[in-house]
Amino acid sequence: MTAPPPTGPPVAWQGDAAPTKCNDKDPPSSAHVVEAYPNAVPPVRLRAPPRPSEVYWVVAVVCLMVFLHITPQVFIMWPYYRKTPSFTLKQLAGVLLIHNVLVAYMYVAYWYCLSTDAGGVPMSWHPPPDMSYKRFCYQCQAYKPPRSHHCRVCRRCVLRMDHHCPWIGNCVGHGTYAHFLRYTTAVTLATWNHLIMITLRVVDFWSVYDLMPRPSTIEAVMIVLNYILCLPPALLVTCLTLYHYVLVCTNTTSVETWEKDRVNRQIRRGQIPYTRFPFDLGCWRNIEQVLGPSPLAWWWPNRVPVHSGTYFPVGGVPPEAQFQWPPKDPRHRRRRVRPTGSAFTYGHEQLNPNLRASHSGAPRHQASAGPWSPPPATDATLISTDGDPDMYDSCSSASDDDDSMPSSHVRVRRGSEGLEVMPPQYSRVLWDEVGAEAFPPGTEPPPELCDPNREYVPGHDYPHGTFADYG
Repeated sequence: MTAPPPTGPPVAWQGDAAPTKCNDKDPPSSAHVVEAYPNAVPPVRLRAPPRPSEVYWVVAVVCLMVFLHITPQVFIMWPYYRKTPSFTLKQLAGVLLIHNVLVAYMYVAYWYCLSTDAGGVPMSWHPPPDMSYKRFCYQCQAYKPPRSHHCRVCRRCVLRMDHHCPWIGNCVGHGTYAHFLRYTTAVTLATWNHLIMITLRVVDFWSVYDLMPRPSTIEAVMIVLNYILCLPPALLVTCLTLYHYVLVCTNTTSVETWEKDRVNRQIRRGQIPYTRFPFDLGCWRNIEQVLGPSPLAWWWPNRVPVHSGTYFPVGGVPPEAQFQWPPKDPRHRRRRVRPTGSAFTYGHEQLNPNLRASHSGAPRHQASAGPWSPPPATDATLISTDGDPDMYDSCSSASDDDDSMPSSHVRVRRGSEGLEVMPPQYSRVLWDEVGAEAFPPGTEPPPELCDPNREYVPGHDYPHGTFADYG
């Protein structure tokens, strides 16, 4: 008789005790954030049914792959073999064998991309109770593990989300990223092998133009169609594959590249202290996080992820740093909620002829009605901003993600031509509050004239502006 599946939250191990790890290859440094489900796999939120547009894209991709697989063999290489006595059957078999092996591997990798779950967040997952910085998804009504984001197409949060790919009809996330990388690699090799094969056929015809018979109409049409349908995907997928190779070597997702750019921009402006990307473990270990520890099995299609996707090993920073990425601007405006109440309606479907008071007159940040509710307030460590809104979620707005909108006081002074509004200098405020620890060497703001500990150099290039910029 099997034990019933667990219904409560996962066990969060603390300290240096000997927990039951999810994987034997988990690093000891992250033992206190390992989650254990001793009896069964926790239930996860399933993705929404595929949209008709996703089905059309997948059917179009399959038709394109089948066309580029069959037509060069039947309409190009076989007629070429029959018309060329020097082109033997053994040579034809060798050329077609390479072509079919690469295409077969591409089919298998594409099937795994379609059928594999990208990785849903366990419904019972909860961040460690001592974490004050918690990421909350207002669409799923649940907390989000590190590196997870909400996909508006799949309508759920995806572990280690990279992007949603319409060509595979699935999210590229924790469970599908390795398959996606194998698929793009197979497409790159198969398309360039295809182009080389038909290009040699064309070159051979033009080199012995007087001796070779002219190609038939169907053969010429198929050569042109194969070039048109194969060359653009080969160029685009090659660039995409090389880009993701760089991401794998740095253990970064496409979403995190935007986050890193935003964090670096905020650091340059002095809005936040210097923050290191926590998931970079070094090139070799970064590759192992995606493809596994054995190089011989990197390209075997049926490979499972190394970790559960709710926690990750970190490099050079405390393990708690994974729950604090990306850092939030402390001067960022809190999330505002538009109330749904109105003076002419009461409730959901009832009229309000007496104009009964509703929450429409209350401040927006105090409104609780709407398509979502705030995270549970029973946690004593919950921050007052009700979690961190995800800039890549479908519920986020552009104003929530604009780090150029300060909420601090703007300085106004009277100049020779009237009032002059000066933007707040975040680097100066950050220097006064935190000090030199918030700035890497060489990025400090210019000193005050009355500062006895620092000397202002007139010709020095200060990254945050000159002393005159600070008024």
